[in-house]
Amino acid sequence: MKKTEKFYITTTLPYVNARPHVGHALEFIQADVISRYFKQKLGQDNVFFNLGMDEHGLKILQKAQSANTPVTKYVDEYAEKWKEFCDLFCIDYSNFYRTTSSEHHKLVKKFWKEVDANGYIYKKKYKGLYCVGCESFKTEKDLVDGKCPDHNKKPVDFEEENYFFKLSAFTDDILKYLEKINPEFVKPQNKHKSLINFVKDGLQDISISRLKENLPWGIEVPDDPSQVVYVWFDALTNYIFAVGYGTDQDKFQNHWPGIQLCGPDNLRFQGAIWQGMLAAIGLPFTKKLLVHGMVLAEDGKKMSKTIGNVVDPQDLADKYGVEAVRYYFAAGVPTFDDFGLSEARLQAIYNDHLADKFGNLLNRVIHLANSKEIDINSDSATASDFIEKVDKFIEDYENLMNIYELNQAYEKIAELTAYGNQYITDEAPWDKSVSIDKASEILQNLGYLLRAAAKCYLPVIPESAEKALNLLNSQEKGILFKKPDL
Repeated sequence: MKKTEKFYITTTLPYVNARPHVGHALEFIQADVISRYFKQKLGQDNVFFNLGMDEHGLKILQKAQSANTPVTKYVDEYAEKWKEFCDLFCIDYSNFYRTTSSEHHKLVKKFWKEVDANGYIYKKKYKGLYCVGCESFKTEKDLVDGKCPDHNKKPVDFEEENYFFKLSAFTDDILKYLEKINPEFVKPQNKHKSLINFVKDGLQDISISRLKENLPWGIEVPDDPSQVVYVWFDALTNYIFAVGYGTDQDKFQNHWPGIQLCGPDNLRFQGAIWQGMLAAIGLPFTKKLLVHGMVLAEDGKKMSKTIGNVVDPQDLADKYGVEAVRYYFAAGVPTFDDFGLSEARLQAIYNDHLADKFGNLLNRVIHLANSKEIDINSDSATASDFIEKVDKFIEDYENLMNIYELNQAYEKIAELTAYGNQYITDEAPWDKSVSIDKASEILQNLGYLLRAAAKCYLPVIPESAEKALNLLNSQEKGILFKKPDL
């Protein structure tokens, strides 16, 4: 008997030091669309979608202290905000992971002991430049004018005795994986090449603990309560714990390795450090790393509170509707490139693809079918050559979704509905010269097309697509898409 295929997808775990921003909306929505697509393909129970929060580290402790709030209360309050954010944008996750859970603490200690037992952890004194915002050490070549380019602040001089992970031991293994075993590990290819160049420079051993007296907010190192586990070494492990490593081995074996999404600023951590951590306990590398683009301001500049060009995803949802935002981030922007967020583009693609091409065609077909008493849910008169034409569009869509090209996939569905609009115009089933048999064939053809398109829209606009299928089934007209004002 063939083993049931399982699909595992996870986002990164964002820090909970601020409200979700548009980059989080992009990543969560893209992951959700991919997850929903594979649930359609493989079955609801065969797809596991993980997301959650990274809740430890100096940055979070400082935020809680500045708010004069106990840190446990601070992260609990943010957990609710992030869950509300997921609910707002219809993120249908399987698991919401929290790194402050007692189960996570226990598993991180177990993971540490495994890595240590295999000989990949040692202790030494270290001095370096540390960026609190990134929660990571920086080299001089990482800095721009002496500052972290991501936070525009000078890193602090940092010196203490910590534990180190022998990441350097896995340089050759990771390079072999990237160049020979899985040469399409990272998507897009330019990020894959960037990761190869980073690894070729030689991976450096990394500090994986902090003195507890300097950072009391974290997980204690096993057998050394004077140290806490470095936030990245702690949080990255969630990807395997979420699917059963250390608790449910059958579940883990069925799901790992999986697909991970991240932004370009996470490439080195996800593509190199995490892979080294996996190798240290003898686990397979991640199957695929999808690196989405950066969400920039419309003029192409980086969003910044200082400049005042930050766009709040909640505001976009309030202004245009949740599904318009979901559709924009899946279909209206390049899936793997940076882009300037354009509200005009958001409105235009929603109006064109959904309101005009799909919604308008659906209501025209239902109106004509009802006026001529034709059942558009019957395929008795549907032409085989028309079915083949529609099925080719769907095949192209599925092929693109299978390689995570969301933008291109939904362009195919827009082309399909454009074809349907041209077809109804050319065939003119309303014309009195068209026989009832011919009109029945035309409208049944279009019913087949619309059902196919609606099913493809289920992953991205689940509520409207489900409503479209219900309207087609009952042959009732309805407003699916209210156009935002241009």
